[in-house]
Amino acid sequence: MTDTQTLNTLDWLPVCPQRELAPEEHRVVSGPDYDILVVNADGIILAVTNECSHQALPLTDARLDGDVITCPWHNAEFCLRTGEALSAPAYEPISCHDIRIEGDHIYVSAQPRGEQNT
Repeated sequence: MTDTQTLNTLDWLPVCPQRELAPEEHRVVSGPDYDILVVNADGIILAVTNECSHQALPLTDARLDGDVITCPWHNAEFCLRTGEALSAPAYEPISCHDIRIEGDHIYVSAQPRGEQNT
C-alpha cells in the first residue's frame, strides 16, 4: 500500500474499487500505448497487457482457471503471475503489470514490469 501523495498518476492508472471486481471478473483499462487486462484470479488481483503473444489478439474474453488465462482465439495458455506461455501455439510470454491497492481502489501500472520508471 502507498500513501496517496506518492501515487504518480502518470505511472498508475485507476481501475475500479476493489469491491467491484469479484473473483473471475476482469476490467480492461486503456493505457498510454495499449489496453491492460486486470483480473481477479481467485481473490488475487493480477494484470497483463491485453494481447496474446501468438497473434496479438485481445485476451478480453479469455477463460480463467486460477492464475492461468486461456486465449479465446487459439487456446494458448499463459500464467497471469509471470506472463509465461504455458501451451502452444504461443511460445512468447505476455507482459505483466504491477497492481497497487490504495484504500479500496485498484491501480495498475501503465508500463509492464521491467519498463516502469523508478
